[in-house]
Amino acid sequence: MGKIIDAGSIPRNGDHSNRGGKFTYDNDRPSTWKTFEDVWISGYFKEGWAEDAVELKEIDFKNKTFTTKQPSLYGFGSGKKFQKWFVYNVLEEVDAPGEYYLDRKKGILYFYPSEEIKLLEISILERPMVSLIKASNIQFKNITFTCSRGMGVYMEQTENNLVDSCTFTNLGIVGVCIGKGIAPFETLRHDGTGKAASEVIGSYLQHIYEDATFNRMGGHNNGVVNCTIFNTGAGGVHLGGGDRLTLVPANNYVENTTIHDFNRIEKSYRAGILITGVGNRISNCELYNAPSMAILLHGNNHLIEYNNIHDVCQEVHDQGALYYGRDPAESGHKVYYNYFHHIDGEHATSAVYHDDGACGMEVFGNIFYKPGSLPILIGGGMDNPYTNNIFVDMNLAVHIDNRLQNWSKGTLDKGAVYDKRLQAVNFKNPPYSVAYPNLAKYWEDNPALPKRNTFSKNIFYKVKKVHNGKEEWMPFLDDNWITDENPGFVNEEAQNFNLKKDAKAFEKIPGFKNIPFDKIGVQKRKESK
Repeated sequence: MGKIIDAGSIPRNGDHSNRGGKFTYDNDRPSTWKTFEDVWISGYFKEGWAEDAVELKEIDFKNKTFTTKQPSLYGFGSGKKFQKWFVYNVLEEVDAPGEYYLDRKKGILYFYPSEEIKLLEISILERPMVSLIKASNIQFKNITFTCSRGMGVYMEQTENNLVDSCTFTNLGIVGVCIGKGIAPFETLRHDGTGKAASEVIGSYLQHIYEDATFNRMGGHNNGVVNCTIFNTGAGGVHLGGGDRLTLVPANNYVENTTIHDFNRIEKSYRAGILITGVGNRISNCELYNAPSMAILLHGNNHLIEYNNIHDVCQEVHDQGALYYGRDPAESGHKVYYNYFHHIDGEHATSAVYHDDGACGMEVFGNIFYKPGSLPILIGGGMDNPYTNNIFVDMNLAVHIDNRLQNWSKGTLDKGAVYDKRLQAVNFKNPPYSVAYPNLAKYWEDNPALPKRNTFSKNIFYKVKKVHNGKEEWMPFLDDNWITDENPGFVNEEAQNFNLKKDAKAFEKIPGFKNIPFDKIGVQKRKESK
């Protein structure tokens, strides 16, 4: 981004006057264009977690400025590495395979094919290819869902349905959505309440910021297993179901599934798997090759186990491969036996990010290898114990801060976001007071101070700095082992992090449980019954 002449109106701050921004550029290529209409610009215009796309209103070749037709959610800024942009829908720039130009007035699409075209399929389908509503005991097996502007399979109020060994590709939104969405807002907003809608995702993420207990009616015991999902527009799977008011689980799941290249159109906060509701599971999946997060989590009592997560957060700043936050009532999660590795470290990225006071996640038996610049980030929360994990080859392992005592303290004000979300679930009474006893005394427990984020029986191997933050915020017990000596891996060079039977780790940490590394990730496919 060049010099910002006008940041435009900023909807995130409540300015909905719809004024575009204006900024300079330092490239000579725009002067060669003869295309001026319907040109779009996409990028991380202000914040590293907020990718956007807006139409250009004017290009001033003499002064080298772009003026946009619409505002961006957070406005426009410059001076940071992640603040980058690209322009598309310019006829003169169609010079490489995969590029295109759409002339809306003439109704002509120009494109540069990647290979010889033998069959050309164009879809204008926006609704789900398959929609199950109040349906039970149905299986879809060995089917390819492809070529649609919408999603592949949608489920609502369903029981015991299974999507098995299917492929989802070349879709405009996601492969599978379990649970309702929200009708799209008419104006650009960070948050707000909308109308529940079937067969869409729409403004769901904006809605649950205000209505965190929204019940998606995702049914029970529905699964996605043995599938492959790639080249989708805005994520892989929406995994909903369960009632946050009663904590009744849905037991919906994604299992043994590969999800990659799932942000062709929308990038930030469009995770490989969005898991919401209560009591759902992600297991033995591989998620990779994404600009933003692999798993975005909302809700309660989810299980995330045996997943191989790598090469994500490739563009963003201040995000994590597994991300949740800003709601202390979203507790009860278990993150067991996952392998987080090769997460881009150019910007502020994490393997597990407990953002803005996040609470109640147990992290056990995971392996973290080259997992971002801030591998574990605990942003002021509590009750996030880390036990029996292995950290390998990183500059810093854990960052913890007390943001709720300083720059984010306003979130603790009466009537502010935490108060609203705790009141919404009646947190001082059952079932919450029974399931999460510490949460019932949240306001009496000095919530601004991080606590009970205990680190015990972890191995830190070739870690330059173990933690950044006060030990009172993250009790660091004596049974952790910090070493530059190989703890006993079968083959470190080949990234085989199984521990040998006689590994020194078992001597140094009595009671350390062997991590079943071979069971992590996609396994040999089992036939469903």
